[in-house]
Amino acid sequence: MIPRPLRVALTHPINQQVYQLESCDDAARFGPHGPAQVALACNQERIYQRLFARRWAGRPYTEADGAGFLRWSAQGWAENTHFVFALTHAQDGIVGAIDIKTPPPQPAEVGYWLRAEHGGLMADAVRALLALAGPAGFAGLWTVIDPDNARSQAVMGRAGFQPDGALVRDGVRMLRYTHRC
Repeated sequence: MIPRPLRVALTHPINQQVYQLESCDDAARFGPHGPAQVALACNQERIYQRLFARRWAGRPYTEADGAGFLRWSAQGWAENTHFVFALTHAQDGIVGAIDIKTPPPQPAEVGYWLRAEHGGLMADAVRALLALAGPAGFAGLWTVIDPDNARSQAVMGRAGFQPDGALVRDGVRMLRYTHRC
């Protein structure tokens, strides 16, 4: 299993600012502003349209939704069913998240989001997750990406993932990228 609590420093490759990849095994760790920070990120146009617009039927992602996300994240760690990590910044708090959606040993799906103004960090976060996944017993990691999401495809390429065909999810053709641990 992945050790917790976990905190791994990441340096932004462009602006050299320091970020943390932190296990979301305790929702209280992110303080009273954590839910609002999650909501701020999830309401950014690019994130909202890709991840929440259909599910939320156009309603905004609320602070209560952010609190629910942090509780769900901690529950996954407690039950060893899914493993969510926050990407945090000293001034902005939670600016992104990345998760492993199932326990080892099978290859597991990865998902992620990152506030636009912190772009350039996600490939390093994915590589940090890979460094944790192998020793934790995962056979590999994979993700699915909209064919029109060139930015996410580039992130996975920089992180060492390889294109691995396509699949249909919710009636939409998605590209699959994989990486063996």
